[in-house]
Amino acid sequence: MNVIFSLASFVKNMYNASLNQRNLISLPFNFMLNFAPVFIWLSIFKHAGLIPTRLRPDIHSKFAFFADQFLFGDYWHELTVQLPNNTSKLFFWSFISSSAFLLVFLICIPFAIWYYIYYIKHVNYNLLKWFANIFHYPCKRKQRPIQKRFRTIFIPFALPLFTFVILNIDHFFAYQSDANFTKTKDLLAWFSYVILHLTAPILTAVYLYVFQPPGTLKCFSFALGLQNIAGVLTHLLVPMASPWFTHMYGIDDTEHVNYTQEGFAAGLVRVDSHLGTHLNTKGFHMSPIVFGAVPSLHSAIAFQCFLFLVSRSTSLKHRFSNAGGFTMHNNDSSTFKLSEEDSEDEGDNSIPPTIGPNDLEVEPLGTVEPVDISNERPSSPSSSFTVSSNERSTGGGDGSIINSNGNKKPLQFVHLYDEDTDFTNKWIFKIVNDGFIPKFWAVLYIILQWWATMYLDHHYRFDLFVGVLYAMTSFIIINWFVLQPKVLKKWIHIRLGDKVDTRNEARTFGMRVFCGTKMEWFFDPLA
Repeated sequence: MNVIFSLASFVKNMYNASLNQRNLISLPFNFMLNFAPVFIWLSIFKHAGLIPTRLRPDIHSKFAFFADQFLFGDYWHELTVQLPNNTSKLFFWSFISSSAFLLVFLICIPFAIWYYIYYIKHVNYNLLKWFANIFHYPCKRKQRPIQKRFRTIFIPFALPLFTFVILNIDHFFAYQSDANFTKTKDLLAWFSYVILHLTAPILTAVYLYVFQPPGTLKCFSFALGLQNIAGVLTHLLVPMASPWFTHMYGIDDTEHVNYTQEGFAAGLVRVDSHLGTHLNTKGFHMSPIVFGAVPSLHSAIAFQCFLFLVSRSTSLKHRFSNAGGFTMHNNDSSTFKLSEEDSEDEGDNSIPPTIGPNDLEVEPLGTVEPVDISNERPSSPSSSFTVSSNERSTGGGDGSIINSNGNKKPLQFVHLYDEDTDFTNKWIFKIVNDGFIPKFWAVLYIILQWWATMYLDHHYRFDLFVGVLYAMTSFIIINWFVLQPKVLKKWIHIRLGDKVDTRNEARTFGMRVFCGTKMEWFFDPLA
């Protein structure tokens, strides 16, 4: 009986947390609005075949092939097969040009930009994670200078090099030869290319909705939609051929370079043979965009999932520990101070204006003390809390926020719960506490997806790399103009008690479901 009661209570909490002061009518509407860019992309793709052929641009059937060979190297001796009369010279120059591309564009230029930003301009915050110390770094642990931290360097400065290396490793294992094709590899590639391509964005969205501040999921949706709309428009304006087309008809073919050409499932034909179906073959024959190789949206979607999972997964900082006299110190100066000018009056719950990092004053975060309002904690997930700004004590020292009177007040977070350190330090939570699992699956997925697209002969390395560039551009735009200044900054203000939480946004979905239990900390990115 207790099990049934607990299950019913959990379902009720799930229902209330999902609605979160909305109703069953407004919830679907809100979902449709948040994912509108994705629906627009799907609509453009589905109706692309309605565009008259006479209005379509010329098809570039050779560009992706040569770009792949000369930017990434001819490891498969493709130039020997397609252009046998110029084998030795082209093979040699493919490695000269790819080495130059690697050295200049993927190492030197990103490194020069990194050096200019952090050593010439002396920027002392993470450009893509304005509140990195608040979300990501355990405050008791001494940190490296901001410019030397892995998080600062990896995204975005080391990502081009990472992409180049992984693409070439995947390329080595995706060699197009009957000797390399096996049933196990075929099914694994199909699982990644088809099943994970559909489910990974959904799973990423679920993770962001459950574990991250309200609004993060919308940013993911808009980043995904923006890159995909740009990608499908590129397919329509600059059509390019996939590798299966070159392997089937040759690089010099002109007969089949037209808009009447049917799509081809390439390596997925082998999967149909294994499974005894024709789903993949028929599906690709009906594709409205046959010459849509560049950019690879399989790569772009996978990489967008990768970016959000890696950048938003957090480690346990014991910020709300119930240990007696627990105080966190952070002498680092690389996190933005939420200045008084950025904090609206209690009654003003409007979204903060779109700003850049330079509009925020930078000040060291010193003593970070939770504000204990456990006695005022709401009894249900649908309740909200309010904390007046003048209830937070003022003080001096590092990490203080300067108010309009020139006084300083310490950065204090609203104490929504008490973290039971005896519970959170159990061995079962060790791997979770470091935020390792989302990062691991994100890296594994992107490596597997890149390999699958090449193994199935659907994309060149060049296609995948351009997809990464589209994803990075979309991520930077949404992150800079929406996620950091309008979502995370607003949420931190709420958790500091600077803004009245009329919409119950202080808690993530998971926190609302497990409100008042020992598991609430598990879903709090500030914990």
